[in-house]
Amino acid sequence: MKSKFKFVIGDIQGCYGEFKSLLKIIDPKKENKIFCVGDLVNRGPESEKVLEYVMQHNIKSVLGNHDLHMMAMILGVHKIKDKNHTLDKVLSKNKRIEAVDYFIKFPFAKELKVNDQRSLIVHAGVLPTWSLQDIHAANEELCELLKKDPEKFLSDMYSDRSKAISKSTNKRNRQRYLVNVFTRMRFLSRKNKLDLKTKTKKTHKNKYQPWFNYQHKCLKDIDNIVFGHWAALNGVTNHSNIKGIDLGCVWGGSLAAINLFDNSVITINSES
Repeated sequence: MKSKFKFVIGDIQGCYGEFKSLLKIIDPKKENKIFCVGDLVNRGPESEKVLEYVMQHNIKSVLGNHDLHMMAMILGVHKIKDKNHTLDKVLSKNKRIEAVDYFIKFPFAKELKVNDQRSLIVHAGVLPTWSLQDIHAANEELCELLKKDPEKFLSDMYSDRSKAISKSTNKRNRQRYLVNVFTRMRFLSRKNKLDLKTKTKKTHKNKYQPWFNYQHKCLKDIDNIVFGHWAALNGVTNHSNIKGIDLGCVWGGSLAAINLFDNSVITINSES
């Protein structure tokens, strides 16, 4: 499985100026050797420009929670009142349905191979107990449901479902849990229960640890896990094979890209 991708970019979140500045450094010939870690839109000032650029240049990504929320808002099925969203210009664009058609093809997890290096790209994380096969199966399960009935999927996803559940027990709650793992997870118990409330770098809840602190079964088959979502970490995981690349550009930090050839990180400071 060869990949044309060389760089993975962290959470853009509508920071168009920094996104374009980073592209000039990592992809000056516009060869589209980039992949994104999700949350391309929302909170930042120019989501509509990011959206237009990625669609025009066929840039791919995994899905983040803000990308899913954007699609739900476009389709009118969002179930939370988000007073801080910056998607008004996206919602008013004539091409907003085309945006849903474009984003709906994104996976929740993507394996990229560069030379002999195999990297798994996810927005928030994966469960430590999952094998690589389990990850691909969970991804395919969600992708199939999303494409089959986008409005139902996006309407059902709004939940703080924190406990794992089998498909045979309750399909909707299983979908909600898997979405939360791939797009919202930060802290996790040994029994794979999620703490979806704590967004800081550390927690005082004894039974929870950052999800990357556990031993991960999938690392037997891949070299690295690359994720975004958790700006408070500033990329620090203290794990040589799990790389965080959300450096909080939208909060005044930096926009980062990781080079999959050598794991070096290139950053552009926030313009705000």
